Amino acid sequence: MPSWHENLHTIRAIDAIYMRYILVCMKTKIIFNTDTKLKIAAQKKARQQGLTLTGFLNLATRAYVKNEIEVDIIGRDISRARQSKGIPAEEVYRRLDIKM
Repeated sequence: MPSWHENLHTIRAIDAIYMRYILVCMKTKIIFNTDTKLKIAAQKKARQQGLTLTGFLNLATRAYVKNEIEVDIIGRDISRARQSKGIPAEEVYRRLDIKM
């Protein structure tokens, strides 16, 4: 059985190949706004797992397109609203970062 050092070496080699793939094959940028603290926390967590934030976001986007992950924040908010007194429209717009 490979030691954790050998596994780490393999993971880093795969990550290097993947990053080369990104640099050579990917041609589109996605630019969006997010909270600075959220970005820093996401970068830190990705780094702890041996990834860049860009690498993680590409993996997550691919998984989302393949229906391997599902994000249902709006459904969750609707469910909470039905269980409580409701969420004002202004709060929904704020959570979705929609300027009215």
